[in-house]
Amino acid sequence: MLIEGAFLKIPEVLLSYEDRNGLYEASIVNILTNAVILEFNARNIDNPLTKLQLEKRYDISANIRCDLFANFDFIDDALQGYGCFQENWIETKYFGDLERAKGTQTKSENPARILYDLYRLARYANAERAVNKGLYFLGVFSHAPGRYLAFNRQDSTERTWLKSLLTCGVHDISFDLDDEPGCIKKIFGQSSLRFALKTRTSLFEPLDSTGDGFFGYLVQILSFDIVE
Repeated sequence: MLIEGAFLKIPEVLLSYEDRNGLYEASIVNILTNAVILEFNARNIDNPLTKLQLEKRYDISANIRCDLFANFDFIDDALQGYGCFQENWIETKYFGDLERAKGTQTKSENPARILYDLYRLARYANAERAVNKGLYFLGVFSHAPGRYLAFNRQDSTERTWLKSLLTCGVHDISFDLDDEPGCIKKIFGQSSLRFALKTRTSLFEPLDSTGDGFFGYLVQILSFDIVE
């Protein structure tokens, strides 16, 4: 609930920027971090900065890092029933100015970048394969997601998992790397992978989805199963 509360503070801050071309992924992480601090302050939590860590390693023995780690050691255990945990790992992606990104990534690769972050969260933040931690992906777009993401493959089949991730509510998602092209396999660094996720998506979108504005999606992993 704290992460979700911080997430909903993001649009107001984003809209205060006059030059959205100056926004990058680190900008979104910074905004979220400050929003979490506001949640701490609302609860009169002492030394809130000690409960946050940027670029925290999933495993001290491997240089695989998460964008933001938040320790909510003050919450009641009963809140776990609502998906609120003491230990929280958050990966972030920002899809910004289209001209700035031109030629560096494709609409086919971008969905894989989102899914790979979810895979990292499931694979590395919870080695015991039981979700007792907050595992979150935050994706922010400076235009409608359809301008950055390929919702259909070249053979016209739909990436249903992508549509579900960007739809408010709880979803059961299945992904098979065999169904995807080589550019996506390259991002995962392997040719075979199957996993299933149960996710919960919160979002903010402008009421006029065809207009100009920021779109944000907070995806929490509720359960998962990986076959490699």
